[in-house]
Amino acid sequence: MTDATTRQGTVGMALVVLLALLTALDAMAIDMYLPGMPMIGQDFGVSAGSVQQTLSVFLAGLALGQCLYGPLLERFGRRMPLLVGLVVFVAGSVGAALAPTLEWLLVARFAQAIGAAAGLVAPRAIVADLCDVKSSARIFSLLMQVMMVAPVLAPMMGGFMLEHGGWRGIFWVLAACGGIGLLWSLTAIPESLAPERRTPLNPGSVMRGYLAQSRRRVFMAYTLAGGFVLGSLFTYISASAFVFTEHFGMTPTRFSYLFAANSVGLILGGTLANKLAAGGMTPARVTFIGLGLHALAGALLFLAVMTDMDTLAVYGTLLGVAIGAFGLVFGNLTALTMNAGGARAGVASALMGTLHYLVAAAVGYLASLVVQGPHVMPLVLALCGLAAIALCRLAGNLAAPEPEGDLRAAASGSAE
Repeated sequence: MTDATTRQGTVGMALVVLLALLTALDAMAIDMYLPGMPMIGQDFGVSAGSVQQTLSVFLAGLALGQCLYGPLLERFGRRMPLLVGLVVFVAGSVGAALAPTLEWLLVARFAQAIGAAAGLVAPRAIVADLCDVKSSARIFSLLMQVMMVAPVLAPMMGGFMLEHGGWRGIFWVLAACGGIGLLWSLTAIPESLAPERRTPLNPGSVMRGYLAQSRRRVFMAYTLAGGFVLGSLFTYISASAFVFTEHFGMTPTRFSYLFAANSVGLILGGTLANKLAAGGMTPARVTFIGLGLHALAGALLFLAVMTDMDTLAVYGTLLGVAIGAFGLVFGNLTALTMNAGGARAGVASALMGTLHYLVAAAVGYLASLVVQGPHVMPLVLALCGLAAIALCRLAGNLAAPEPEGDLRAAASGSAE
């Protein structure tokens, strides 16, 4: 175990892969068990709506858990809260696998989400501790590329386990993944927050930390922009299956191939982002290019639907461009946000993650209020892209007096 107190500019690839695995735990816990939801309902004799509560309670736990880990990461460092979170994730997964009732499963899923939240918050804080904005943009992009493999593999793994071990086998696999992450983390996760930088853990200190963080206008603008990006992504995830199967008549199998192809496009977008960064392009500019492509593709798709030009090829191609453009955005926008978050990277990571999910939930709720159809998803994608562009422009204007690479130092000084 090392004690890194200064930003070294990069971290090793093995650590990047481990952080990606930890970050992907929540996506795997969501995507793997989805094929087994009907079987869960049959086993417990409950309705589909009751089974869907296991997803709702997981998302609620994920939002709450990220809030909890922020102060813990500032008080105890990054390593110990992460390890405890992984233990909770494994315990929750085992509890879900053994659940005798739906109520038991709901409690286990909540515990699983609280543990998974550590895998979201701690890796961002560790990277922000160790790297400057340019290096962290590259690492966050790599994290996203590895993490996006999860939505491709998780449904297939879930389907395989459903056939060979039932829905309980899926949760045993999740427990095993958490256990591997825990054992690997015990030997490989560094402590990146020095003891002299830690803050007391009491209600007053926690509230002051979150209030101080929320007053950072550049950080908040980038955070809200990230919320709209996540809202757009969640809209795509939740609506695309209905559009392609009900409007275009695709089979679920063919749709799964298209969904996987879009995930590959996102990974390729992340690769392009790293090449642009290596060529000297700033994270802010790469972010604007990605958001511009996303909003433009969404707007053209909406126009195609409204003019009855939305063939399957047109719809699939433009949607693929919109989702692939996220590969240019995720890593760079995360790096810009964390760079503007100041010295308390744990609180910054927790607040960022919580607000991301709240904004995304609000976007999904507003989208659900309008009459559904193939026009809704591209309209949401375009509007979320434009909102994110406006917020990133605002953040850039607010930060303009300070050179990008010096933001952290200035922010750290003002926070003390």
